[in-house]
Amino acid sequence: MKAPSFLALLVASLLFVGPVHAHGDEKHGEEASAAPAATNGDAHDQAAMAQMGEAADAGESSGAHDEAGGGHDEAVGHADEGEAGVMAVLKKLHPATIHFPIALFLMAAATELFVMRRKGAGLESAVRVLVYGGAIGAVVAVLFGWIHTGLWFGGDTVMQVHRWTGMLIAVLGIAMAYLASRPSQSRAWLRASIFSMAALVLIQGFLGGELAHGSNHLGISWL
Repeated sequence: MKAPSFLALLVASLLFVGPVHAHGDEKHGEEASAAPAATNGDAHDQAAMAQMGEAADAGESSGAHDEAGGGHDEAVGHADEGEAGVMAVLKKLHPATIHFPIALFLMAAATELFVMRRKGAGLESAVRVLVYGGAIGAVVAVLFGWIHTGLWFGGDTVMQVHRWTGMLIAVLGIAMAYLASRPSQSRAWLRASIFSMAALVLIQGFLGGELAHGSNHLGISWL
């Protein structure tokens, strides 16, 4: 083989082998760089999925807390409704309680009139029992009257007179019960108290009718 031909063959071999090796190295480098990228992508996806899982757990926990809070609010609401229902019933009991002191005090006055006419009838103990019952009933009626209105001091003239007349009846009823428990003392004070109480009860009943049924409900103007 001649020298020029040998040189030409050698140069051709070097030119062919060089690009092949260069292309192989390039490809390997791309695969090597792609592998870390894929690894990083997988790690990123796993971190994102973990965050999503934590968020879901947090959401479930928050939802459970909200449900628990809602149940607590509902229980409080039911308790408030129950208390409101009890108060609504108590406020309606005032008209029912006033009948006892009215009846008992008026009956005590009527019995005392009989005692004045029949001194030896022995009805003084009956008057005492009626006074005791009327005093208890007056205190109960006043308490339910304040429950009915609450701690409210407003209102027109009829309301003001009705309110404080009721308080006077309760206080006078307690004083009458004290006087009735002392039969040995003069009966004049007890008798005057009983008849004064009868007048107050009649006035109070009229005022209550004015409040419940309107002004001049009996066709009588009290002012």
